[in-house]
Amino acid sequence: MIITIALVFTLLPQTQVLAATTITDNYTKDTAYTFGSWNSINASPTVILAEGANESWFKFNVASGEHIYIRTSTHKDYDGMKVQVKDSAGVNIGGSRQNPENIIDSTGVTPALYIDVDNTTSSSKTFYLVVSRGNNFESSMYFNLSAANWIRTGTGTFAFSGTATNPGNSGLNLNGVDSNVLGLNLTNNTSIPNKAKVYRIGTSGTQSPSQGNVRHMIMPASSNLWYKSVVSNASSGSYSISLTDDFDAKQIWYFKYNALATAKSTMKNVSIKVDWQYDMNQTNYQIFLK
Repeated sequence: MIITIALVFTLLPQTQVLAATTITDNYTKDTAYTFGSWNSINASPTVILAEGANESWFKFNVASGEHIYIRTSTHKDYDGMKVQVKDSAGVNIGGSRQNPENIIDSTGVTPALYIDVDNTTSSSKTFYLVVSRGNNFESSMYFNLSAANWIRTGTGTFAFSGTATNPGNSGLNLNGVDSNVLGLNLTNNTSIPNKAKVYRIGTSGTQSPSQGNVRHMIMPASSNLWYKSVVSNASSGSYSISLTDDFDAKQIWYFKYNALATAKSTMKNVSIKVDWQYDMNQTNYQIFLK
């Protein structure tokens, strides 16, 4: 399921606003509205960029290692409206986002301009967001701000079709004997964001008869390498797979199981649980929930 960030305000291009309180008169770096931590942006009231003023400035802090985006609502009449992130000295960081070229309407209600802010240093940093009116709208402008982490996580459990069959280790091979292979194609699964990366993965299944010394095994098609469960368990498997392996969640996954017992066995109801991480700038700032 895909959800989007809902808004609770009505955007008005006219000369009145319904908000009980507003942010205004923050037209320079020295008069920037100060949020403190970026989380406080989400509690901010409507902003008014008054007629005759060209810029609206906001000051906020981002902790070490945080990756956020700021959403600035806009309007079809605000042609030329632009957002830009600056460092503590007022120097531009990265490119700007402008109406209408960079508008994203992820809510289906109100168009907006999204811009990312990253702190890859070892300490907290101060940033400024500057909203400019452009040259095509002269009256007072009204907009709202919100912010969130743009690195998100999700999870999904997916079932393999078929039954894995193990002939039994009649030859007493110390390495055990593998079952046949089951495959599961997640390439076009719409519940998984594009370019989502696996940070944890596990499997489950029902072996009959249940045996000891059984290990689940999986293989992502992109690696052509089998990963054996780090624990011996007939009903579940966990694997030493993390973000550093750079595996896409949306690909073909293969499953089999290894058994030391001499008796034949089968495994049904095989499923894989995938935990992934994704960047919202890869999804047009839509949030994916499974």
